[in-house]
Amino acid sequence: MPRFRYRAANTEGQRIQGELAAINDIDLDLRLRRMGLTLIRARVANRRGLFSTWHASRRDLISFCFHMQQISRAGAPLLEGLKDLIASTENSRFRDLLALVADDLEGGKLLSEALAAHPDVFDRVFIALVRAAETSDQMEIVFARLEASLKQQDDLQAEFTRRLIYPSLAACAVFAAAGVLLFYLTPKLAMLVTSLNLPMPAATQALITVSQLTRDYLLWILPFLLLGVAGVFLAIRRSSALARRLDGIWLKLPIFGTTLHKHILARVTGLLALLLQSGVGLLDALQACADSAGNRVIQFKLIATAQQIAAGEGVANSLRRHELLPPLVLRMVHTGEANGALAEAFENVAWFFERDSRETITRALTLLEPGLAALLGLLLAVLMLAVFMPVYQIIGELPL
Repeated sequence: MPRFRYRAANTEGQRIQGELAAINDIDLDLRLRRMGLTLIRARVANRRGLFSTWHASRRDLISFCFHMQQISRAGAPLLEGLKDLIASTENSRFRDLLALVADDLEGGKLLSEALAAHPDVFDRVFIALVRAAETSDQMEIVFARLEASLKQQDDLQAEFTRRLIYPSLAACAVFAAAGVLLFYLTPKLAMLVTSLNLPMPAATQALITVSQLTRDYLLWILPFLLLGVAGVFLAIRRSSALARRLDGIWLKLPIFGTTLHKHILARVTGLLALLLQSGVGLLDALQACADSAGNRVIQFKLIATAQQIAAGEGVANSLRRHELLPPLVLRMVHTGEANGALAEAFENVAWFFERDSRETITRALTLLEPGLAALLGLLLAVLMLAVFMPVYQIIGELPL
């Protein structure tokens, strides 16, 4: 089905641009009218580049979950409520995606089937939860849990971004000072010292050498670095073994790897608890969480754990065999498995890892701030040493 880039107007006369799949211009006009829009102009979108896929922010998904929760609570028709959401959505790509979902619902598909057609936006965990809600008739509860989970992820990301502001500014200051030092101040200093035929201190000579090498070879080295990074990226995308090895290296880094490991386990166990609470089977829940892990090493361990559980192994023993969880947490899972409260056990495990990862991130960023400040101070000290020593020599040569 071809895609059209369109310009339309809503009921208030505001101009809206977007992209939508349709059979032809007439079908496009009908689809836009169902969205409450009047077509002004349209053309076929021939190019499919980086930004041609669907896009939805986490806040779009939170709004979607909240709206679906309210539709279920009010007992309103699903299709009519979805059309109301389409009319009030500001993200044009997400609005067009919801229009396709509405068309699939009109064609007789279930909501989970309509959402599953867009895996770039709705992952397997999301689809599994919606499918479980349709089966158990708990649409309101499931969408409320989804909304709470997405809000929790959004709050964690917002806190992490807030804590990164100062280190990022300090890092920018370090790089800016290094750039001014190497590309502007050092060449002026070299010209001054050379013109006066003065003996050059070792620190000044080293600084001038580094500046000269950087200015001479940076423009040649930078393209090769970019090509190398692009080559590694393509190799990782094409080789699953290489991508898995790289994911394992990330997990073994001293501070970052530990933090990343805890963060992934917090997300995976939280999603697993959410799926089990919504009525999804354990094996399906493990498979869905494996696809959402974001790390191939942990993904492989989750799939292997699911295979062992399917063969009759206990949950805690399978997790212990693949070293997914530490002993203290495994004891919690074993207790929950024995008491028939596995969902609650995984919920407690998720809370444990989330708190631990948050504290680890806080400690790492707390140590990073003085480290960057010390690096900036060291850079300024080198600058002062390399610049002012020749100046003192010049002053010493002046007749009194």
